Amino acid sequence: MPDSEVPMVSPIRGRFQAIDSFAIRRRNEFYIIGTLEEGEMHEQWFAQISMNSSFAISIKISRIETIQMATAAERQDYQLLVVAADSEEIDLLLGLNIGLEPIKISTEGED
Repeated sequence: MPDSEVPMVSPIRGRFQAIDSFAIRRRNEFYIIGTLEEGEMHEQWFAQISMNSSFAISIKISRIETIQMATAAERQDYQLLVVAADSEEIDLLLGLNIGLEPIKISTEGED
């Protein structure tokens, strides 16, 4: 098949539904809690957070942890995306108020 006919492979590999976010400054880490709704995600991939219809930021996923949260009725597993961030980056990410929004998971992004 000629190069011009090679299908493009999308770098978007998953859809993560965020429910909340927080930071632990002493660890220089920012966290996003949610569930992987579709596809896959891996450490060193990127979370693409849409700011509006024409602008998004990408943050590199350092680690992915599974956490359990319990209510009076049930326990549920969630994924925790861990992002290494300095104090300035933490301030920016906290200012975004990430929560209750879809996030695209991509193999490409900017560090």
